[in-house]
Amino acid sequence: MISLYKFRTISVLSLAACMLFTSCEENDSIEEPSYNVPATYNFENVNYSGQQTRIDMLSELDAYVKTGNTGAQLSAQKLKDMYANVNNQFSTTALNTASKQLKDKTIETARTQFEGYFDAVALASTSAGAAATPGNAGLLTSADNKKYLVNANGLELAQVIQKGLMGAVFYNQIVDVYLSEDKIGAAIDNTTVTPGEGTKMEHHWDEAFGYFGAPKDFPTNKDNLKFWASYSNQLDAALGSNSKLMDAFLKGRAAISAKDMEGKNAAVNTIRAEFERLVAAAAIHELNAAKANFADQAKKSHYLSEAIGFAMSLQYKKGRVLTAEQQTQLMNKLGTNLYNTTVADIDAAINIISTAYGFDAIKGNL
Repeated sequence: MISLYKFRTISVLSLAACMLFTSCEENDSIEEPSYNVPATYNFENVNYSGQQTRIDMLSELDAYVKTGNTGAQLSAQKLKDMYANVNNQFSTTALNTASKQLKDKTIETARTQFEGYFDAVALASTSAGAAATPGNAGLLTSADNKKYLVNANGLELAQVIQKGLMGAVFYNQIVDVYLSEDKIGAAIDNTTVTPGEGTKMEHHWDEAFGYFGAPKDFPTNKDNLKFWASYSNQLDAALGSNSKLMDAFLKGRAAISAKDMEGKNAAVNTIRAEFERLVAAAAIHELNAAKANFADQAKKSHYLSEAIGFAMSLQYKKGRVLTAEQQTQLMNKLGTNLYNTTVADIDAAINIISTAYGFDAIKGNL
């Protein structure tokens, strides 16, 4: 005969075992989303033609600004027209008639600043090919006979404009617009399929990928890389950015189509973090080049101007790693007169970025 104490003990243990078994059965019955992630960005109903159009617009605007390097006098109004896509200033009908522009996709706080750069580069170009000297705009000529139009302070505005718009348009649109709750959050339709575009959520994700500037089979295919994809490839050996970014774009798109919102959110976090690291690494990359070419003022100004454009871009992401105080310190070290920027200033700027992003072990390889 089993005593009451023993019976109660056995009953409690049996109940606990039953509950544990039931719990295990319930956990085992939870199905994890199952879907395939393709090796290339070949999903159904993909369209990011608008992003490709804006990439082409920046390419052409950049090419026009750089005619100043040959002594051509630039028109600030033409640059502003290209920026807003008015008055048929592009070389092709496709761009002139497109319902797209760079200006309205530039982060709002920077639009006036870039239009100011258009005025400044046009003013610098009135030097009409004269040699630049401290205090006088004109052309700086490098030891290998390359010419760069700079302002009175040795700043190559063409590079600030190009790199700055890469940040204020393409980078900002990816990390803060298309990968936001407003574009791919729970309230966004992920059921109704529009032929050629997919669901609203799928389409917005595709548009984010479009601004990356990579082919669908990147990084296997590294031909014709545009802007950020080109820099990702240049810095891939140190960052591993090619596969990190491309894999996240692929996984996120596949997750959206499979209704796996946890997978989508994980991909968002990866892209936002890795893209910010790419921007920071690009700034160090150009600062290293400026230091390596310090004795050649033309090259020094060229690379420092590129670095300034990338350094500016770091501020175009919400929740960024680099604080506002560090951003100010960084820009102060780079300075406003590039004739006066020292090697110590460049090293200090590199270290501000490197410390913030944990690049100390690789900063010399960027």
